[in-house]
Order: sequence, then structure tokens, then C-alpha cells
Amino acid sequence: MIEKDNRPVNLNLLTISLPIIGLSSILHRISGLAVFFSFPLVVWLLSVSLKSEESFLVLSNLYQTSVVIKILTYLILVGFSYHLLAGIKKLISDAFGFGETLESGRLLSWLVFGATFVLAILFLFYLF
Repeated sequence: MIEKDNRPVNLNLLTISLPIIGLSSILHRISGLAVFFSFPLVVWLLSVSLKSEESFLVLSNLYQTSVVIKILTYLILVGFSYHLLAGIKKLISDAFGFGETLESGRLLSWLVFGATFVLAILFLFYLF
């Protein structure tokens, strides 16, 4: 017979101390959703900008004058960059086995966070 477990269950992710590998995995999924939902906007903007010279100039002027558009562009670029780097980390782990141990997984996760931080700073200087 199965005994009932009376231990408390904490399902609040904000109070759980996740290891860096788990945090990297969760952020990879969140960034994947963000990339997925921002993709139609990016394709539409590309389509509009390629339609005519006038539409390109309108979008270019909107980008140069609107801080909100610059922030949105920045967030899309950083989210895509993180998702790309975390995906490469996952592919390296699956293909070559590097990153399967706790120490190498931590190292790769920190490298992904560090590279994303560097790219985020570069995007910040480039866009603003």
C-alpha cells in the first residue's frame, strides 16, 4: 500500500534556489517563446521595408525617432542572441557530450550568460 506523503510542497519558482543549469534551461524556453511570438512582427517589418523606398524611409524615420521601437528591437535582439547561444550549448552537449557533467554544464551555462551579456552591451552601444 502507498503511504501518503505529508511533506509540504513548494511550487513557487521564485522561492526555489535553482542551479545555474536549470535557470539556463528555463530562460532558453522563455526566450524561445519570445522569439516565436516576435518572428511575425520582424517578418512583417521586413516585408514593409522592402515594399518601396517610401515605406523603408517611413520605417527608418520611425526607428530613429521612437525610443520604444529601439527598446523593442534591443529586446528582440538580446532574446534571439540568448536563445541562439543556449541552443548551440544544447547542441554541443548532445553531439559531443560536453556539458553533461555538473561542472561542465555550469561552465557552459556561465559562458552562455557571459556571451549574452557582452552581446547585450554591444547591441546597446550600436542601437543607442
